[in-house]
Order: sequence, then structure tokens, then C-alpha cells
Amino acid sequence: GKSKERPVNFFPPKPSPLYSEGLGLIIKMFTLCPRADFQGGIMRYKLIGCKVFMRELYQLCAQSENIVEIVWMKEALHLTPSKLRAALQRTIDRIEEEAQEPDNNPCDAILLGYGLCSMGIVGLHTRHIPLVIPRAHDCITLLLGGRERYQQLFEAHSGGVYWYSPGWIEQFKTPGRGSNEEAKFAEYVEKYGEENAEYLMEVERGWTEHYDCAAFIKWPGFDTQKYELATQQAAEKSHLPYQVAEGADTLLRRMIEGDWNEDFLVLQPGQVVEASNDEGVIRVRG
Repeated sequence: GKSKERPVNFFPPKPSPLYSEGLGLIIKMFTLCPRADFQGGIMRYKLIGCKVFMRELYQLCAQSENIVEIVWMKEALHLTPSKLRAALQRTIDRIEEEAQEPDNNPCDAILLGYGLCSMGIVGLHTRHIPLVIPRAHDCITLLLGGRERYQQLFEAHSGGVYWYSPGWIEQFKTPGRGSNEEAKFAEYVEKYGEENAEYLMEVERGWTEHYDCAAFIKWPGFDTQKYELATQQAAEKSHLPYQVAEGADTLLRRMIEGDWNEDFLVLQPGQVVEASNDEGVIRVRG
């Protein structure tokens, strides 16, 4: 006759109390052992980042030997510096509190993925962990790789460049994209009348008077064809010349790798950051 096959048991047997206790001891042993023994000097950082750098920072953190945990901030915070400052300080405080808990990994430094951002970082401080801040007025400096490159392009265009990057295109409603002028004009006519509608449209188009080109920042190692096309279309719609500027990962990579030269301000616990109003951008208060 046919041999009877034993039914497959998809559920493992319940572990004995002795097994569970032994496993718990092993896990506890590895949790409590000194991390330096198996990390080989690798540093652990918490990086507070603006979403405009999402693709760039993910790439750099994946390539780094250091262990970098990114905390993303809401993209609209940069519109209100006081709200940005408060949100950043809350995040810093939370990171420090979590690092003090015995079951959590330590944090060797907090990295700030922001520039001065309309004074939005002025007043930030820590209590226990160093805070590393790049010397930059805004995110464009970080995407271009340094203050010198930013200043060069700023002077060449008298400051009149509207910048685009993958992060700006994906995370923000950049000018010249996603709006139907005919539909908007019709909406204004219905609400305010034709004469007022024409005036409102003229005011909205007036922002281009302050710029002489729309420029896409092309980062190394990225396939940016669709972003370049989006920038070209935005430039045409805004009646601005289109340009491409080569970006560089110099500043962001150095920050992640712990290569903090004169392009960074390293705040020690208890120190407070303020604007320096010179080429250094920021300094320690007092």
C-alpha cells in the first residue's frame, strides 16, 4: 500500500524556556559589548537633512563607511525661518535624548544638511553632542560644492540665477512648472473680472525680472535627463535662458566622511551658532 507522508508543519515548535533564556543572554551580550571592537573606528552620525538633498544624501551615505542615519525635515520649513529654527532645535534635542538611552546606539556627531537659510539656523545649540554645520548661505552652495564656485556663478549673473535640481523639482513647486496660465487667467476673470485678472497675471510673471537665466545643477553620477528637460521647459515657460551648471559633492561628502576642514563649523556642546556676516558665513556666538 501507499506510504503515508507526514504533514508539513509550517509552525516551528514552541521554544523551551531554557532556549529562550539562552538566546536572550546571547542578544544581551552582543548589545552590551563595546562597539569599537567590531566597527573598526567607524563613526555613527545623525544627519538632519532638507529634502532638497534627498537623492544626493542617500547616495553619499550609502557609499560611506560611516553609519549615517538621516532625519528628514518638512520641505516647506525654509519658507519661515523661525519655524525652521524651532523644528531643527526640537530635532536636535530629540536626537540627544535618544542617544542617552542605554539601549540605543551612540551618536558621535549631529550633521546639519542646511545652509544659513535666511538665518533659519541661527541660535541652534547642543548639550551633549557636537554639531557640524557647513559654511554655506543656502542649499545651492552645497549642491555646487563650495562657496567659491557659488560666488563665481553669482557674480557672473549678478545674482540673477533661478536654480533647479532633482530635489527642488521633486519636492517643491518651482516656477514655470505645473501651472496652466490659461486656466489660471480664466479663474481670475471669473473671480475678479478681466482687467484685474490681467493685472494679477502680470504681477505673477514679474518675478522673472529679477533673473537672467534658469540653471540646472548637474550632479556627478546621476542620470538627470528628465530633470534637465523639466528645467528647460520651465525656462521656456518663464521666458528665461536655460543653462547647466556642474555640481560637486565636495561639501556634503566631506561632512559625511568626517573631513571637517575650514568649510565647516563644529559646535561643541553648549556653544551657539550665529551669522558672521562675512565670508565665513557662520561662527560661534560670543
